Amino acid sequence: MLISQNWLKEFVDFSASPEELERILTMLGLEVEKIERPGEKLRNFVVGEVLTKEKHPNADKLSVCTVDVGGGVVNTIVCGAPNVAAGQKVPIALNGAVVPNGGFTIEKRKLRGVESNGMICSKAELGLAEASDGIWPLEENAPVGEELAKYLALDDVLYEISITPNRADCLSHLGIAREIAAYFSVPLRKPEVRINAGVNEDTSRTNEHIQIVIDDKETCWRFSARVVRGVKIAPSPKWLQDRLNACGQRPINNVVDVTNYVMLECGKPIHAFDLDKVAGKKLVVKRASEGEKFRTLDGKDRVLDAEMTMVADAERSSAVGGIMGGEVSEISDATVNVCIESAVWKPASIRRTAKKLGISSDASYRFERGVDYETSLYAAERAAQLIQEVAGGMIAGEATDIIAVPQPPKQATMRFARATMLIGKDIAPDEQKTLLERLGCVILSYSTTEMLVQIPTYRVDVETETDLIEEIARLHGYDNIAPALVSRVNLSGEQTPKQYQALPFGVELLAFFRSNGFYDVITQNMIDPKAASFFTSEPIRIANPLGEELSCMRPSLLPSMLRVIERNHRYGQKNLRLVELGATFSATKEPSFIHGIREEQYVCAALTGNVTPHKNWDAPERPFDFYDAKGLLESMMQVCGFADATLRTADSNVHPLFSANCIELVIGGVAVGVAGEIAPAALKAFDVGMPVFAALLNISRVASVQSKQRKYTSVSPYPTVQRDLAFVLETSVDAGKVQDLIWKSASEILREVRVFDVFQGKHAVQTIGEGKKSVAFGLEFNSTEKTLEDADVETQINTIVERVKKEFGASLRG
Repeated sequence: MLISQNWLKEFVDFSASPEELERILTMLGLEVEKIERPGEKLRNFVVGEVLTKEKHPNADKLSVCTVDVGGGVVNTIVCGAPNVAAGQKVPIALNGAVVPNGGFTIEKRKLRGVESNGMICSKAELGLAEASDGIWPLEENAPVGEELAKYLALDDVLYEISITPNRADCLSHLGIAREIAAYFSVPLRKPEVRINAGVNEDTSRTNEHIQIVIDDKETCWRFSARVVRGVKIAPSPKWLQDRLNACGQRPINNVVDVTNYVMLECGKPIHAFDLDKVAGKKLVVKRASEGEKFRTLDGKDRVLDAEMTMVADAERSSAVGGIMGGEVSEISDATVNVCIESAVWKPASIRRTAKKLGISSDASYRFERGVDYETSLYAAERAAQLIQEVAGGMIAGEATDIIAVPQPPKQATMRFARATMLIGKDIAPDEQKTLLERLGCVILSYSTTEMLVQIPTYRVDVETETDLIEEIARLHGYDNIAPALVSRVNLSGEQTPKQYQALPFGVELLAFFRSNGFYDVITQNMIDPKAASFFTSEPIRIANPLGEELSCMRPSLLPSMLRVIERNHRYGQKNLRLVELGATFSATKEPSFIHGIREEQYVCAALTGNVTPHKNWDAPERPFDFYDAKGLLESMMQVCGFADATLRTADSNVHPLFSANCIELVIGGVAVGVAGEIAPAALKAFDVGMPVFAALLNISRVASVQSKQRKYTSVSPYPTVQRDLAFVLETSVDAGKVQDLIWKSASEILREVRVFDVFQGKHAVQTIGEGKKSVAFGLEFNSTEKTLEDADVETQINTIVERVKKEFGASLRG
């Protein structure tokens, strides 16, 4: 947003240099991206008057002019423009001036034998137009000798300021001036509106000329209107055009220019209707009809739906409420009577409609962020006053102001001790009170410990005690708050249980996955409703979403991960190892969760494509499979060192997006993780054309789980003993359960148990029988105290075999 320093100084007095003001605004949270001095390029340019014009004696297409450049100085200038004439006021480049469009320096020189001192300029040569037919004749009242930059109102400083979405109150010159006034603790001069103060008085009321009806009170909270009759449409006066040009607005005509001027001045968008084009002299705020077509001011036909709010007359729609007017009632050269609309709209509705229609107007930009409720009538009256000044006419004596949804000023209690704690500096209560008052707050009550604050209506972003404390810190100055070490981390080298919970396993797991070839993924916490519907029929919806695709808080990391995989596949990246540490959100009725929302941290690891990203001469390509996903979950168990953690077959109905081929990680009887293959239907829904395997671990639930104490164990100097056992089992028996029993049945000399062979299927029926399978386990024994003898191992083997036979009805395979 462009802000004019000359305009600012009409509202607040300050003497800071542009660079100092840039620093101040930045410290106040308003980033100044660029400072422009448009008048610098017109140094040594003045307003001149052509006194005489004579034909050049040695050139048919040149003229010799005498030009009064002010101060009693008359220069002879050779000019080649055909439209130069005696009596014209023109822009003159004096000797030493650098022409903006060309970059050459003006010097005294002879042209075809005639000495020329200066140059009569065109708009294009001044860099103020892309092309020109000749020199630029100025207005007849242009003062001779005045600096051209001053005459063109370019003797200004323009600040390009980036306004964050929460600071809607700063989207105007008054808003920025208000911040400057608060910083310097000086008065703010807000333009006073005086209607019918002895000039073309009109005793009629606005509702005698136009009837206002609000049917859609959900979207339109307030509607203020003024009527000006008998206006004359013409180009705006120079001062108004100069202001708009400085801020990047194109002047159109005096009435339309006033509406843009008021918006840039006070931040309140308004719209002007040609009153004679309003059918039935009635404006109704209502919802559009489904499929209704409407042509906006930009000449484009829009297709509306029933959720969009329109301003209509008695016969048809006239404007898209809060976004853009329509051609049907636009101001034209024939306009005589004007209705000024100044309304307050629900921000979420404006944002949704603007996104659907693909419109980003100055009005929608402000309304979707929130405007000052109390400026509704002020803006309408300010516009009426200015229209009367620049276009004539009479203002109806009494405005129409309909309040559909009252918005009383917000209040919040602020504790001084809380402010000191959050700011990190002891600011005296009296100073805190003064700082808030400078920002426009009203102190309703004040004690030694707290104060009750009424928040100004233009601060739509300030609601709570914390917001007020932030405002105190901001105006006090972040650079006035000395940095201090306030860490409560125990530096003794040991972690307390509470500290260990505060450092969950997520960091360790991310480090593990990175070291094993995984790439970090960082995605939005929001997803689209279709993706959320896989997990719940009532997802947590965002009140003011950026768009439909980011309108729900995600209940799982999987949808975001699948979107990333789909995008990578689309760009030719097929072999992927990805990991993300992020938050999920779900509704809960547990009172310990704020606003009924449970936020939990998860680690999600995903695999797709081949294990080796490139072909190798010594090994065939192998795609990822279920056991790789199972290995991810087992790796997480090992990295975190969970005690008493087990794996079990999972119900895919409990874990959306997974197929039946999935397992759970269970600790204390509670499932805290899941791994397996993503279901084909889910892959199709996310446009993923290859198998995907994933593992999820709920970091929040395992943060307090007791981990195995890690201690150093010396390497045994004695040899190991290996034994193989093959059991014939029912096909329904999980090999993992047998493996767990083997561990429990042996003593500490058993160091490893692994499955190395499974024999089942139609070929196994002839050998081991119907409904059977053979699972072979490799066992490794070792002692740190002695060389194991056969008897030591055989005792362990016998115990294991007997327990497996008894527990699972197994038999040893010969």
